[in-house]
Amino acid sequence: MAMNFADALDTKASDIERPPVLPQGTYVWTVSKVPVISTSNSGEWDIIEFPLRAVSAESDVDEDELAAFGSLNAAMNRMSFMFPTAPEKDSDRKRTLFNLKRFLLETLRVEGDDDTTIKELLAGAINCQFMAIAKWRQVDDATYVDVKSPAPLD
Repeated sequence: MAMNFADALDTKASDIERPPVLPQGTYVWTVSKVPVISTSNSGEWDIIEFPLRAVSAESDVDEDELAAFGSLNAAMNRMSFMFPTAPEKDSDRKRTLFNLKRFLLETLRVEGDDDTTIKELLAGAINCQFMAIAKWRQVDDATYVDVKSPAPLD
């Protein structure tokens, strides 16, 4: 039986349990939307975020934990590249730009060459796939899933 949000409003807070977390392990991820470019609230960072969705799990993912998590359609995440805005952080900015270029060209294998701009490569990233590890990170009593060690699909 489907539950609509109006029904959920009558649920007691004590009846709501923390849902299972995406199990750790290797997944194939796809860039699900055009990357988002924003500036941090402090203004210290320009950030490019790649919205990701897991599309398949590899053999190192626990099948029982994955079944408890539910559909991979719910396995949304993101990969971020943070560019410092301070003029004295130019070398950090250049390193991040190089890492972004490598991610786009070598990991996602977006079509392009030396004359293709980063803006054009970002536009071509949607629906590109790669492999990466879902790794848990504990913060107080919450478990977050980070996408680590991205690699191209072979």
